[in-house]
Amino acid sequence: MLLSYLKVALTTTLNIVLYALTFGRFIWLEGRVCCGVFRNWTRDFRYRPRKFARPADEAQLASVVRGAGRLRLFGAGHSFNSGVVSDEVLISLDDLSGRVCLDKSARTMTVRGGTRVRDVVRLLFDEGLAFKALPSHDAQSIGGILSTDVHGTGRDWGFVSQLVESLNVMDADGNVKTCRPEDPLFKAAVGGIGAAGVVTEVTVKAVPRFNVEQKVEKSNVRYVEQNLPRLLEENEHLSLYLFPFTKRCQINTWNQTPKARSTLGDLREFISISLDALLASWFGGLMALTGLLPALSDIAHSLKRGSNLVLESNRAFNRTIYHLHQELEFAIPYEQTFAACDAFVRLYEHMYRQRKLPYALFEVRFTPEGHKRTLVGAGRERRSVWIDLLVNESEGWERFYHEAEKLMREFGARPHLGKFCQSYTKQDMEGLHGERFAEFLDVVEAQDPTRKFSNDFTRRLFGR
Repeated sequence: MLLSYLKVALTTTLNIVLYALTFGRFIWLEGRVCCGVFRNWTRDFRYRPRKFARPADEAQLASVVRGAGRLRLFGAGHSFNSGVVSDEVLISLDDLSGRVCLDKSARTMTVRGGTRVRDVVRLLFDEGLAFKALPSHDAQSIGGILSTDVHGTGRDWGFVSQLVESLNVMDADGNVKTCRPEDPLFKAAVGGIGAAGVVTEVTVKAVPRFNVEQKVEKSNVRYVEQNLPRLLEENEHLSLYLFPFTKRCQINTWNQTPKARSTLGDLREFISISLDALLASWFGGLMALTGLLPALSDIAHSLKRGSNLVLESNRAFNRTIYHLHQELEFAIPYEQTFAACDAFVRLYEHMYRQRKLPYALFEVRFTPEGHKRTLVGAGRERRSVWIDLLVNESEGWERFYHEAEKLMREFGARPHLGKFCQSYTKQDMEGLHGERFAEFLDVVEAQDPTRKFSNDFTRRLFGR
């Protein structure tokens, strides 16, 4: 375990140093192909595809798609499962990126599917525009974010797909169809992890640029449990961090504000998120490694102070720097929030006492009901709480996740298909999504009758 602890700590440190030295231009912990070898951002999935392609436009992409027997695509490689592993052809969408057109009066912009979220933000920024809200990370491609139905956290807002006016989706024959939120193809592409085709263009709806007041407060779980409805009502966006072996927690809120941005706010935020990553990898990892986590957790989590910054919206909603970790995330009905949180924290504590596990924290986020822009997305239709089990990528994390997936089934949890998802099958998906899953398979059949876009991961979840 010592070597895996050092790997997490040193890798996290190197990533922060390189990011700082290049003024944010280079992120080492990111998925990419180098010398013909693909690796995802955590380097768990590292392989040499039989063929690698990097098309620069739709015509080149269509040619590759038509000529392939089996293929998978990636944008940022910010994935935690084998959905990025290809049987034959692996396609990078990095060159299929950039702005296509802008309708400033309607505040809509069309971008190519491989455009990273951070780049879409810059393109909107230059026009005085912004996303209404964003998820917590900005590395992913816009097509990848929609393919995994990525969410944020909020009272009224939940999913990136809510900001999308239309999609262009390429089928297995290289033909492109334009679809809108009410179309079955749109709903299959959102959350369908690429099984319904390749997202080649996205038209997003923007709003005028705005500032966000971001607050981080220390609290305790009992207080949050008693006041959660009020906290959700009073704040546009809210999330929680829970920690093992302590009842202390962290409340994170984001609210639009007319206040001016904080002095050196971007630098202070970079220092804050870098410190979080370093503490989680070095100090949290060391407590876990030495067996001192039960004794020191309460003290350690009482030391960090809160913060209050006013930032440009994209600087507040998402971040770029994280420590090297794994994620297993799922959505359950909102009413089960604290029963589920308590159960997963207790599972970690029990397994840690039996045999030491890597350092972990539990992120809790919320999305409203009524999400109908997906057929198989985990937050579909019901009001949901999302529990994200973040574990340092040190020896033992898989053991914990395998037991956590068993517990997930007791709460009717729908797995986030962009995160760790090792044991869920087509039978599980049928049980969780019912007739919506059948609709999804019908769209996949029409778009890709020979399952050209499949691999072992999608075949386990969707069949064939």
